[in-house]
Amino acid sequence: YLYIEIINPKTGEPVEDGEEGEIVISTLVKEGAPLLRFRTHDISRIIPGKCKCGRCYPRLDIIQGRSDDMFKVHGVNMLPSQFEEALALVDGVSSEYKVDIAHDEEKNRDIIMLTVEAEGRVNFDDTAIKLKEIVKSKMMVTPKVVVVPVGTLPRSEKKTQRVFDHREQ
Repeated sequence: YLYIEIINPKTGEPVEDGEEGEIVISTLVKEGAPLLRFRTHDISRIIPGKCKCGRCYPRLDIIQGRSDDMFKVHGVNMLPSQFEEALALVDGVSSEYKVDIAHDEEKNRDIIMLTVEAEGRVNFDDTAIKLKEIVKSKMMVTPKVVVVPVGTLPRSEKKTQRVFDHREQ
């Protein structure tokens, strides 16, 4: 009932069995709302060869990650653009930010550390509190917010990696 392909996420071309790529789904019998080459953004591969049980159908390996920038914390899917939207709501905060995700073993929970740059004219403590409230209301997670002077975070001409996941995979 489903036709599953694995493609190169950048080119959209199919990859060989065993190679990792993005899962693409097409429904074969759905009439009301068919899916034609629906890109899931999940990264996996088709396991080549026969199964140990004797079946010869293609098998899908476990999902290794995502091809887009989405990440999950406390069961909430998040995108970097959501942090950018929150920063735009606070006066004096620049568009430069960094998100660090870690796991606190003592409390057995994930922690988000949001580091942002702000102009010297604003109160850093008040800005941190305001950002914390905005992120909590918009994304349903409460980050620890650190405000630093403008120019502290690294700059890049191209797409900068802003999210760093330090949790064990």
